[in-house]
Amino acid sequence: MTLATTYFSTSNANTEGRKAIEVDDIMWHIGEPTDTPLIALTGGKLYKSGDDSPEEVAGRIAKKVTEQVDFKVIEKDKLTRTVTVNGAVTDTTTQTVTTDSNSACRIGDLLCDKSTGEMMFVQAVDSGGVDLTVARNLGSTAYEIADNAVLQIMGNAHKQGGSKSAMRSILASPRTRYCQISKRTFGITRTLAASQLETKVAALDEEQQQAFVEINKDIEFSFWSPNAADSTTDASSNTVYLVRGIEGELGSTYTTNCNGNLDEDFFMTTLAEEVFQYGPNRKTLFADAKFLSRVSGFSYLKQQTKPEMTKYGLRMTEVITQHGTLEIVHCGAFSEYRASSEAGKAIILDLNRVEYRYMKGRDVNMEMDIHTPGDDVIEGQYYCEVGLSLKSLAHHRIINNIG
Repeated sequence: MTLATTYFSTSNANTEGRKAIEVDDIMWHIGEPTDTPLIALTGGKLYKSGDDSPEEVAGRIAKKVTEQVDFKVIEKDKLTRTVTVNGAVTDTTTQTVTTDSNSACRIGDLLCDKSTGEMMFVQAVDSGGVDLTVARNLGSTAYEIADNAVLQIMGNAHKQGGSKSAMRSILASPRTRYCQISKRTFGITRTLAASQLETKVAALDEEQQQAFVEINKDIEFSFWSPNAADSTTDASSNTVYLVRGIEGELGSTYTTNCNGNLDEDFFMTTLAEEVFQYGPNRKTLFADAKFLSRVSGFSYLKQQTKPEMTKYGLRMTEVITQHGTLEIVHCGAFSEYRASSEAGKAIILDLNRVEYRYMKGRDVNMEMDIHTPGDDVIEGQYYCEVGLSLKSLAHHRIINNIG
């Protein structure tokens, strides 16, 4: 292999790293969902075992360049359509209902008590936006309104020739995210470079290939991680920007706890209902081995065998529910950074709302001859400055505690 003194693009780095084809196949997992599914789903060059010629693969995850270390995820939340009652209210016909916070309500709103089904009409809202004067008994009996009852805004009604309604709006708010610099250095001594090896693979080639595998895993793990911080500091108090991982971004707000009971009924009903409440009806399920075994087991007891059969079993690639379809991807990364006691992990993503962000000219690159002058070594490195943009958080879901 010719040593390079210039920067390489990702595709060139892949090509350089794949020339030593005789290396044991166990080293080659780039492009396979087991170790780096998110990186594989960005597309690019994919190598097949025993073939030096790469195949171009279209990505499912968008790649977008940024010219700043930080980038914005700008989204607009939906308007709130519920209010919570603060203090129980008796069943009189017209009265005041006090709420915890009433920025959601306007004069003319029709409210439904979700616990009793009673309908109410908002006649007035106080200047503080907390006390509502409501007309009750709209075609149904007025019930006592319990403390902490949730009232749903069901519509809005006004008299003929009336004035305009109060304005309600929510401005889009940005979430700032950062590109994280990752590096993997590789090298050998010049003595080793000049030595005759028993294998056909040059020692530097082997080190270089392994470094390329590892930096892709570095990126993959940082994208999944439970890290919720945007930065930290080094020993000299310099700022080090971090990727906020998917688990850190979603947190407990967008997590479904199976309470140790992930069976077929729970999966097809409760879990599917939560997963597909928002977003498209086709998403991708990234799961560790235990989770996949549990889901596959739903069908094992329903299989039948015949004496002439020579094959038995199944390999599930999709789960179809009444609410939507989940494409299945095995994610070995979960098992590598999670404790064995937490086995049974899955994260469901709407890939349309995921972007791989990288600094201009600083996607995965290779650089050679970085050793200190005078040192009797040959050194190079892979480096990158990349981030992850996760949009519409309600479209995604963490699944844990399957039992």
